[in-house]
Amino acid sequence: MSQKANCPECGVALPSPGAPCPDCGGLFDGLREVAVEPMRQEALFAFDLLQSAGLHPILAYRDDSDRPHPIDADEPLTRGGGLMVPVTTSFGVFVPEAEAEDSRRVLDDARGAHKDEAAE
Repeated sequence: MSQKANCPECGVALPSPGAPCPDCGGLFDGLREVAVEPMRQEALFAFDLLQSAGLHPILAYRDDSDRPHPIDADEPLTRGGGLMVPVTTSFGVFVPEAEAEDSRRVLDDARGAHKDEAAE
């Protein structure tokens, strides 16, 4: 039997525990941020890396109040009225709490491999 959960911010039923709220975009408790990047492309790299490792990352942008909002990694990001996202917007990658340690290891390994290549 599947476990039902509600968004702690707006109360809407979530499609699955740990999923972002489809109504308000709030991130459900139990997710941990494992990467913060100033550019969307860098966050997408971390997102793709974690996804290819069999983990379940969620890509999000942070608004002016530093609140994360989940976004679709495959869609261009624009704000209301088609306006581009401000340059000061940062992006985060979140994973379920149970995957946080594995995710950090995957990202640390990738950073180490990048440093090794740069040194050669």
